[in-house]
Amino acid sequence: MRRLRNAYLVPLILLALALGLAACGGGSGSSGTTTGSDGPSPETVWAKEVEKVMRRFENQVSARAAEQIHTTSSQQLVEPMYRSYGAALTKLGDELEATDAPAACLALRKQMGDDAHSLGQLTTKLGHEGQVDQEEFSALVVVQETRLHRYGHDLTEITYRPRC
Repeated sequence: MRRLRNAYLVPLILLALALGLAACGGGSGSSGTTTGSDGPSPETVWAKEVEKVMRRFENQVSARAAEQIHTTSSQQLVEPMYRSYGAALTKLGDELEATDAPAACLALRKQMGDDAHSLGQLTTKLGHEGQVDQEEFSALVVVQETRLHRYGHDLTEITYRPRC
């Protein structure tokens, strides 16, 4: 089970790291500066909105879920955690897609939502593998690790410093 936890923990750590960095002032637009006396640029305003969504997710869900998944050694106990975390990631994708992105950032907003939804689907799938034994379950998580890592890394990168 240790291999299972370590394999799955990589994207969770990446996501938590991004959220922690965003909470410390990351996530601003191209430089985080304002555009003259008119106030912040639309990209900067949107980046702050994304940061707020991600910070809320981190505070309400992510840190606690990562800790629970990391410390649970039973497939029977961890599967409901995967389902719950998957649902939370899907909701995060919906919230990211609902942000008020300027026209130049629409493609990036879509990618954020898609990555969060993909993470949610993969995580939820891991929560519905009760028909396999512990060894098969661990192997399945290892197989999914590459996809989880890719989506988690992509989501981390684009939410930490959105570039439109």
